[in-house]
Amino acid sequence: MTMDAHREDTHRADGRGGDGRSDWRSARMVLDNGGLDADHRMQHELIRRFVALPGEESGRKPALALLNELRRVSVRHFLREERVQASMRYPHLEEHRAQHRRLATLLDDIIGQVDAEESAFEYSYVKAKADELLQFWFFDHFVKADLPMKSHLAKFAVR
Repeated sequence: MTMDAHREDTHRADGRGGDGRSDWRSARMVLDNGGLDADHRMQHELIRRFVALPGEESGRKPALALLNELRRVSVRHFLREERVQASMRYPHLEEHRAQHRRLATLLDDIIGQVDAEESAFEYSYVKAKADELLQFWFFDHFVKADLPMKSHLAKFAVR
């Protein structure tokens, strides 16, 4: 199979490749061709790197470093996205802002669980659950809250 045929075969209409990764080059995944998209790519990359870490105790420190960087990037992104929404009078800004607060709280909870060396659960279990939850955390919000904003962003795009 040629590389082009493989690429064609693995890239689905929802912007996700056959390997489960998102293809941020897909037009369906692009919101603003700017800061919001760069933030989303960075968040996705940090989550991807976290998931790739082993579930052994030796992976706890690198996992925490990635989660703390994800927290930093996400807080900055949430503020940027809310500023953009406010500037275009996005009708769902308050709900979006509330979702961001819930996402930040959930991320803090994940960080706390990964950081807890004295826990009823083994690190491998906590890591496996965090792997699943982080991917859901990101994609659920992106698909249900961020993608619907695309049509509003298009109205304000510089032509």
